[in-house]
Amino acid sequence: MSDRRARAAATLARLGLDAEAIAAGRIVESEIRERLAGADGEALVAALGELPSPAVATLLVGLEGTEDRKLRKEIRRALYRLRQQGVPIPEPVAEEPVQQAHDIEAEGFVTHFSGGGDRVIWLDRRLPEGGSLLVYAHVHEPRGMLALSVGDVSQKRLRTLRQRMASDLALKLVRTDWRIVDALLVEASARAGGSDPKRDYGRIRGRITSDPPQEPREPRSARITAPNAEESEALVATSAALLEQSEFASWGPEAEEAAPFVSEIAGVRDSPLVLSPQQQDERVAEVLRRATQSLAAPLPMARRLEGTAFVLAETGRTPVARQALAIATALREHPAQALTVPFVAGFVRRALHGLVSAQTTRTQEERRGSLVMTPGEFVRDRESSRRGRTRG
Repeated sequence: MSDRRARAAATLARLGLDAEAIAAGRIVESEIRERLAGADGEALVAALGELPSPAVATLLVGLEGTEDRKLRKEIRRALYRLRQQGVPIPEPVAEEPVQQAHDIEAEGFVTHFSGGGDRVIWLDRRLPEGGSLLVYAHVHEPRGMLALSVGDVSQKRLRTLRQRMASDLALKLVRTDWRIVDALLVEASARAGGSDPKRDYGRIRGRITSDPPQEPREPRSARITAPNAEESEALVATSAALLEQSEFASWGPEAEEAAPFVSEIAGVRDSPLVLSPQQQDERVAEVLRRATQSLAAPLPMARRLEGTAFVLAETGRTPVARQALAIATALREHPAQALTVPFVAGFVRRALHGLVSAQTTRTQEERRGSLVMTPGEFVRDRESSRRGRTRG
């Protein structure tokens, strides 16, 4: 890999993107487009120009219609760079006239995001002969469609399902425009890669609409206004408190994803070298920085916050919703500074602290009675003995 390509891959990783996935065409255009609005838009485009792949060329051609002059210039420069590397550049697709969506009797519903980044979305399409076509999807941000269930149900059965979700699963479905849910389903299906027909929303979408999908985005509530710059700064500064709200109490990375960082931190605490508290703190801080990039990628985190903010606003939790929106905006505009956002730092630290404590306890129990002791354990044991010693 050349130095330029390695730097490009590093830039994309910093922005929460996988260079190999982009080059292979596994990243949809909407995922790139939403990142262009941030401060790193030009750096993102320049990095794409170092990935010699037809999929990247198609992606850049699709983005060329942006209204931002600087971005447009950078996109053309990136396309020129790809052409120099022998990548064929496709011709732009002529835009078709926008048609009005047909009147469809349908409703969309979403839940807030859970701790692992997943949620449930529904699309209820009323049928002319009575009843509904119900699309029930379990989706993840950013992995996409996890499970998809489709079936004809009666209105009575539909009400029963909603009541059971609220009582048994503590999931509140909040109504939104069905077109937004349709676009989210299309996006989730594309992200899943289409390898499993059972998770392919496209196979049944024709029963709902023949209109082209909208650009995917989170629903926005008319019940709140987005905080201004001054308000956002104050809301972000106190954002760690948001983790205490019930909707965010379970937020945290999957244990499997966090495991490598947990092992690193436990290794620092139990190092064969006797490290001073300051040295330990410095090494742990470096692990936390890398863990944040991996476990709390700014753009997926922003998306989760926006989706949850909508549910909060629609259920009367306006102040909490506005704080979630402020954090999301900060992450989109300054993704490289994610660890400085108290909510994000608390999100990572809370998860890793609990897992490290559990691992340390297991290790101590395994070593109980053993004659082998690490230098760190020996020092702690000596210090404990001194503190317990009193003069006679």
